[in-house]
Amino acid sequence: MERKTRQMVTDDGGRFVGRAEELSRLSLWLQDEAAATRMFSITGMGGIGKSSLMSRLSGLGKDAGCACLWLDGRSFTPTPASFLENLSAAVSLEQLEPAGSNPLQILSKSGVLSRVMLFIDNFEELSLLEGWLLEAFLPKLPSAGVAVLLASRPRLPLSWITHPVWGPRLTEFQLSHFTNEEMIDYIQSFGTFPDEAIGRLARISDGHPLALALSVEAAIKDHAFGPEKQIISQSISARVLRELASEKLQPMVDVLTVLPEANQEMLSRLTGREVTLQQFRELAGLSFIRSGTGGLGLHDVARMHLLRDFRQREPERLRELQCSAAQLLHRRLQQADRKQRRGIASQMLLLSKDLLSPDRGYADFSGDSIPPLEQPAAADLPDLHKMLEEWCAYSIDPPMHRTYHEFLDELAVRFPESIAIVRDDRGKPAGMFIIMLVYDETGTLLQRYFPHELSECFPEEEWNCEPDKADTYYPVLAAATNAIPGYSREEIIGLLMLGHLSLLGDGSRAVLIATNDVLKQQLRGIGFRMRPTATRNCDVSWAEAHILELDFRADNFGDWVLSFFKGSAERGPLFAEVFHALNPEDQERQLRKILLSLHDPVELENYIGMFPGVDSGVELQRWMLRFLKTPDEYGSTKEYVFLLYAAYWQHAGNPEAAAFECSMSRATFYRHLKKAVANFARVLAAQLRNGGPEPG
Repeated sequence: MERKTRQMVTDDGGRFVGRAEELSRLSLWLQDEAAATRMFSITGMGGIGKSSLMSRLSGLGKDAGCACLWLDGRSFTPTPASFLENLSAAVSLEQLEPAGSNPLQILSKSGVLSRVMLFIDNFEELSLLEGWLLEAFLPKLPSAGVAVLLASRPRLPLSWITHPVWGPRLTEFQLSHFTNEEMIDYIQSFGTFPDEAIGRLARISDGHPLALALSVEAAIKDHAFGPEKQIISQSISARVLRELASEKLQPMVDVLTVLPEANQEMLSRLTGREVTLQQFRELAGLSFIRSGTGGLGLHDVARMHLLRDFRQREPERLRELQCSAAQLLHRRLQQADRKQRRGIASQMLLLSKDLLSPDRGYADFSGDSIPPLEQPAAADLPDLHKMLEEWCAYSIDPPMHRTYHEFLDELAVRFPESIAIVRDDRGKPAGMFIIMLVYDETGTLLQRYFPHELSECFPEEEWNCEPDKADTYYPVLAAATNAIPGYSREEIIGLLMLGHLSLLGDGSRAVLIATNDVLKQQLRGIGFRMRPTATRNCDVSWAEAHILELDFRADNFGDWVLSFFKGSAERGPLFAEVFHALNPEDQERQLRKILLSLHDPVELENYIGMFPGVDSGVELQRWMLRFLKTPDEYGSTKEYVFLLYAAYWQHAGNPEAAAFECSMSRATFYRHLKKAVANFARVLAAQLRNGGPEPG
């Protein structure tokens, strides 16, 4: 016996079943003559159908004459400016207002006769905006005519649910698996199936909407319903995902495995073949593909399985595709304005994160994504202080513990956006990262609690500026526990740090004080330049402090990311270590190389990054000769300078002539030359550390 289907096809060609309660509650708002402004929260696990429900609700809203605006939390950085910019783009896309107009105008004009529905998918990605949204954005909405619909995996934080104004206006939809009847309705919407096949498809998907969609798609593609097809469950199979895409679509699926989103042009560039509009639409029709503001993307669950499978099967081809994608994003980064750059920078970092962790002693960047970053609530402070106390025990001397705890209390009140936390399964903080954009107000706070660190990293005129002129971040600390199953403390710290490295993609820099040798080594490994502090005021009792800096104000963020695909040899010229930060042995070794190249300004170009303010090989040549010709000015030993001048300038390449010039045998000459290089390295490092001589 066969069942005849009941077609349940939406206006956009998609199939939608179930969710009757959710549709009914929204319909009541649409029919309500008062239509008080409300919020609807849609939550549930990956693949449960949050985006599909949002699309269906949007269709209902449009049918009722509402203006429907759609934002995706993954498509922009969690800052008020970026949020408003994307809201303005959504308004313009719906042709409700001219591009560039005030994005709040359409919302402020809304009412019961001109209703607006604001949809925010992947809302968990905007959790760092929680305070601004609750206290600045939402209060500007009118009292009636607006519905804000938020889709996220986790339930909204308690601060939303218990908010005195917005809590009572909040309706929560926690999506569950399909019922047996809903599964049958969905399967039948595709055509006629034998009863046995319908039962088997329902059983193997266990009511999980994405698993069900993939199961049905596989069955249709292969016209087979035997036991061998029982390979899809709530744990999606990468093999099935590949089989669902036709051979001509698989290269495009590979691209989407690497990139979060790609449009038709990007797919053509990265596959090396023209992607037709028909192929693009066919790709969009696959069950595990979603449409976003930047093109098509894989469903998160599908992308996770495909990426792991790709990495295991063809690691070299994966690396090549990631490199090509990074180069494509690099070109987009160079053309983007500052507001767009952070989003592109974040995508570039995700492509290269496996390459950032050759040394994982302090932070491991290679882990899969963890729950979204959030701003802490007041109720989180006891847990944050406990985490901070553990960090203090191995990072600073006991007299400073109280200072850090007082700093955390004030920071949480005045600049909560500077604190990012990640929660464990119980909702408790499991990781914390404090990073501050340094300007007059935040700089004053840092000066009060950490005056020595601030003075080592910044001249006052550099940090005492307006917020819109600020271009530097000061990372204060990263701390984590092992409370998230499957993640080590190092992985949590790495993912917290990785999420904030993208802040530098708009042409900013990061500078910090570090005493932990493992952290110093890891940061230097990814391109931070290290230099000594001017005083010993920042040292701890067991370690010496250093300043570490990563500077992208010259718009070299993209070059930095690409360097990880090319290896450390490419990274060297980008971020050469400053000479006076090297250990004595490395100083002597590098100085010998420089002296051997003293007659060749082109060769000296390889070393200019070690000397701040030196811009060319010719300038470095003149600079070194000043040391050798005027020893009295810089405190050098005259006899040693005489040896160096003879050996590396006057008689370069002719040790016999140099020894004769110094009235020494060759053996004696070589013995004294070694001491001369060591002496010169110490003098040169001391001069640089003290800020002189001026290049030129």
